[in-house]
Amino acid sequence: MVPTRLPRLGRILAITAFCAASSAPLVAQDSAPRDSFDLLVARESADPTGLPRILILDAPGADLVTLRLSVPVDPGVDPTTAAPILRRLALNRIAGTAATLGAEVEAGASAAALSYTVTGALVDLDHLAYILRQATAMPLESEGFAAARGELEAGLARIGETGEGRVEAELRGRSNPAEASIAEVRERVRRLSFQDLETVWRTTHDPERMTLVVVGDVATPVLLAALSGLGSERRPDPPSAPLPPSPPVRDRPDILRQWYGFAWRSSPTFDPRAVVTAALAARQLRDERDGYEAYVRLWEGRSHDVLAVVGSAYSRDAAALRRRLQALPTTLAASVDDASVRSIVRRLQWNVLSQARTPWGRANLVGRFLETGAPPDAARRYVDALVDLTADDVRAYLEALADDDPVAVREGV
Repeated sequence: MVPTRLPRLGRILAITAFCAASSAPLVAQDSAPRDSFDLLVARESADPTGLPRILILDAPGADLVTLRLSVPVDPGVDPTTAAPILRRLALNRIAGTAATLGAEVEAGASAAALSYTVTGALVDLDHLAYILRQATAMPLESEGFAAARGELEAGLARIGETGEGRVEAELRGRSNPAEASIAEVRERVRRLSFQDLETVWRTTHDPERMTLVVVGDVATPVLLAALSGLGSERRPDPPSAPLPPSPPVRDRPDILRQWYGFAWRSSPTFDPRAVVTAALAARQLRDERDGYEAYVRLWEGRSHDVLAVVGSAYSRDAAALRRRLQALPTTLAASVDDASVRSIVRRLQWNVLSQARTPWGRANLVGRFLETGAPPDAARRYVDALVDLTADDVRAYLEALADDDPVAVREGV
């Protein structure tokens, strides 16, 4: 049986960058031929009335099919409250069917969209489409709304109990003023009623606003028939009981280390320079580490990325850590060369190609671009831009970051 799994966090392409800068040494590899990435281009598309926009990608010789449905989240909808709960309730609904079928299901949420992905045997296409219909159906309060809300609130509380969590949360909020603080999000989650959730569902789950990426040997007429009824309404249960009083706020735990974080608003989302820069930065921090710990994050927004570095050190090394983190764009710009860029790009190429060789990996790669409003061949174009990157491109990107004042956060003794 293929397991049911929780959603991936963060952007797939950013994760590959961090893998490229992991503790393992970079191994010289030949670049993948450009035409290897033609499999990221759809062979067929359709825009049927009353159903999602559909892109179909080939999976030659595969007996599996992946369906990835993107549900856009309007800018007026807070993605930090209702969206994670809709995702959790969808997983609750589809887990049983997926387990019986032996299918793998995944639900994710980004700043731009909710996504539901199912992978299974091609002969089970009707049942796989049924799982998507379950995932996008109007939620019922009895499906675990109170538990999902409590789980989300508890997760937010845990973030606020560590220095690392508070630094990341403040960096994200201050680098994106539209993003609420952890305390504000917790309060919104606590006050979220099931009626509020229904309103968000009605706003977002219109089939004609959705996009479906299909990877497999699927005929369009068969697929259209299987998707009939997607996003249908169901009669909800009665309103929930009154909310319980807020739990007492725990005291802030002691922090033995000093935490620092710096964040720079980056260029438009899915700029390959950002992914390469994140990998180079992670590698430099790893190589220079002396008395402190530090890491890199690349956060995706609706229209831009945020490149962040976070680190911690004991008091004796704290000042040196702060200087190193704040000066990272400048020091990287001075040291970047074509050899280091090519080594990162080669690893990223092979990682992307490795993902694209599975139906679910290909659906996720293509789907993530479509959620931002990019054209159908955006993933393929991204790879081309990645391959063409030079040290001068990355240096210009870093110099632009260095010219801006970063968001700075300090936490600890």
